[in-house]
Amino acid sequence: MAEQLSSSPVALITGGAVRVGRAITVALARAGYRVWIHYHSSAGPAAALAAELGERCVGAVAADLADGAARDSLCARVLDAGGPAGGRLDLLVNNAASFERGGFDERDDADLRRVLEVNLVAPLSLTRGVAGALTAARGAVVNILDVAAFQAWRGYLDHCTAKAGLAMATRALAVELAPAVRVNGVAPGTVAWPADDPRFGEGSEVRARIERAIPLGRIGTPEDVAETVVFLARSGFISGQVVAVDGGRLATGGPSGG
Repeated sequence: MAEQLSSSPVALITGGAVRVGRAITVALARAGYRVWIHYHSSAGPAAALAAELGERCVGAVAADLADGAARDSLCARVLDAGGPAGGRLDLLVNNAASFERGGFDERDDADLRRVLEVNLVAPLSLTRGVAGALTAARGAVVNILDVAAFQAWRGYLDHCTAKAGLAMATRALAVELAPAVRVNGVAPGTVAWPADDPRFGEGSEVRARIERAIPLGRIGTPEDVAETVVFLARSGFISGQVVAVDGGRLATGGPSGG
């Protein structure tokens, strides 16, 4: 068993302890990957997930992805040749993101920079930091966007701008890192309701409006996103693509909003 694990591919999932990130981590472990779980403030969920996955979890690492030094430290930990994965990395899933709401006149340049740092700069920085290992493994990057990359959401200007940038970065990285590394993205629609926003409460009009606009008649699940990540990680001839996992919502053109 130990020999089989040592030859298994290795994945790093940022924001991998909760919500969609947790589903991605679990799906990759079940697909045969050894996983690094990155987290920021979710120490408890990260430890619980690491224990649940057992030997499939290489380690759980805390880092504030808004901090360049912390990103460098995360890369160094994952790529340490003397570490538990021997410095191997086959897959990077840039899932961690901020989701800040506020009107255009309510936010300032510092707010914009903070969102861009986590949602756009960090994925590019981490990809650059582990590109050598991914090249050696002929591996892959999967960036997690959302449909805000392609729709303008009132109150989420910073978020939409950052995710749109990540969509183009996904395509550009696919060119920059070819032929050794494949780079793709997944753009989820609504796959879970925000827990801390009363506008999306049970029975709310906002929730009903979003559900009515989805051709498949329901919101998705984190597992829907995770299945797509596993597919893209395994597909050897897909690169530079962003797959919408939104029940057909983008195809209808609306409505906008989280």
